[in-house]
Amino acid sequence: MKKTMTMLLLATAILLTGCDWIKDLGEVDFDTDLAVTIPVTVQNDNKTGLNFSASKELRLADNEDVEPYLEKLRKIDLKSVLVTVTGLTSGQTIYSLSLDATGVGTLFTQNNITSSSNSFTPQVDTEKLKQAGEKLKNDRKLVLTVSGTSSGPMVFNIGLVFKSKITAGALD
Repeated sequence: MKKTMTMLLLATAILLTGCDWIKDLGEVDFDTDLAVTIPVTVQNDNKTGLNFSASKELRLADNEDVEPYLEKLRKIDLKSVLVTVTGLTSGQTIYSLSLDATGVGTLFTQNNITSSSNSFTPQVDTEKLKQAGEKLKNDRKLVLTVSGTSSGPMVFNIGLVFKSKITAGALD
């Protein structure tokens, strides 16, 4: 009788915790770079001065690592963002550059970007990165807007690479 009771308790414990344990076994974690390039044109007109603003969607479906798991995402952990500004020539300066994520807020502001200081990893509040990752997971996209001021009319591209860890349910 004692042996039967022990087996019954063991079986009950496995049943109560087993489903989550089995579900966790079916998770896939992988690192990937979520990248988007935002083209910017700064025009010198009396309406906007030398201010600029441009937006683009970061879409998970565009990433070949994530695409097979789009309907199975459990978590997106954005670790950091690498920013690379291309197209600046000598003497051109972006006085200020801010990155906003719709529904999250401003991720960072960087000052005095030139052709020789055009790549950087800004300090981003980890809570903002967490919110952006959650929004990206839920919406499968994130609208990113860059804005700022420049030293004159110019055309450049802002490349954003979010270092990310993705968790998906392979058995879902």
